[in-house]
Amino acid sequence: TIAAVAEELGLPAVGKETALVTTNKLKRYEKLKECGVSIPEFRHATNKEEVISAIKELNLPVVIKPVDSAGARGVQKISSMDQVDSAMMEIDKYSKENSYLIEEFLTGGTEHSSESIVLDGKIYTTGFSDRNYDKKEIHPPYFLEDGDTLPTSLSNEMYDKTMKEVEKAIKALGISFGPAKGDIFINEDGPKILEMASRLSGDYFCWETVPLHNGTDILSVLLDAVVGEKPDLDLLKPKFNHGVALRYLFPKRFGKVRSISGLEKVKQMEGVHFFNWEPAYENMDVGTEVKIPTSHGERVGCVMTHAETKEEAVSIAEKAIKSINLEVEELE
Repeated sequence: TIAAVAEELGLPAVGKETALVTTNKLKRYEKLKECGVSIPEFRHATNKEEVISAIKELNLPVVIKPVDSAGARGVQKISSMDQVDSAMMEIDKYSKENSYLIEEFLTGGTEHSSESIVLDGKIYTTGFSDRNYDKKEIHPPYFLEDGDTLPTSLSNEMYDKTMKEVEKAIKALGISFGPAKGDIFINEDGPKILEMASRLSGDYFCWETVPLHNGTDILSVLLDAVVGEKPDLDLLKPKFNHGVALRYLFPKRFGKVRSISGLEKVKQMEGVHFFNWEPAYENMDVGTEVKIPTSHGERVGCVMTHAETKEEAVSIAEKAIKSINLEVEELE
């Protein structure tokens, strides 16, 4: 919608066709495949019979997704054909289309996020993180990310190889202006593009995580560019290379909150940048009902930490999360 309005008014924008391709997961994969970008094996289905056929072609386990949602809403792992009906019903809650994307389940690798902006035909990448999926399948069949760590642990050789694939994906999708946010899986076969969207990232990444890590300010540059002002490209140049970690609070029990402790201690820890309750729990208090998360938007709280090295930042973050005690009375 924004791209269409901007296009009609002659304002700087990515264009409505590119906006559509980078928003719809199926159209995105089809375009990336057409252009020779490395992606997971996938199939498209519009009914149960086609879903079952796709699963048989790819072999269990597989990942099933809505084509038109974000934040991992509706995304599930299917390990048994018995899960097909419930998985499709879950997706139908979030999707406006009678459409299902089935992907191969990738293992034995690492996942990463990239943050780029395209200006005057040149791609600037200001942020690249290692995504933390230690708790990826803590609540099956859903997938839950437990934050980011910067700088990346990739070798220079693998990072360069990955960035070539990232830039190839950006060009393939026609992102010739504005932000490009990527999700990447890397294993022994090399990088595969899981997502490339024509938007900035969420989860604090573009406006807090990356600036804390290297001092860049992609948000200010983008805001100037979209209103026709000349952006300060110096804001895209890294000034330092600090360790940053974002980690989430996953309660051990779910139900009505009886007490909350440890928050003040955490906020006073050296290296803690912030502790936040997530939007779904922004009014967290005694009596709040905490439910099992099924997508990223349903996580409870998070801490961001910084230090000279990523190892120190991770250690502080893990200590902070363990210091927060959320006592919960299970509901019958």
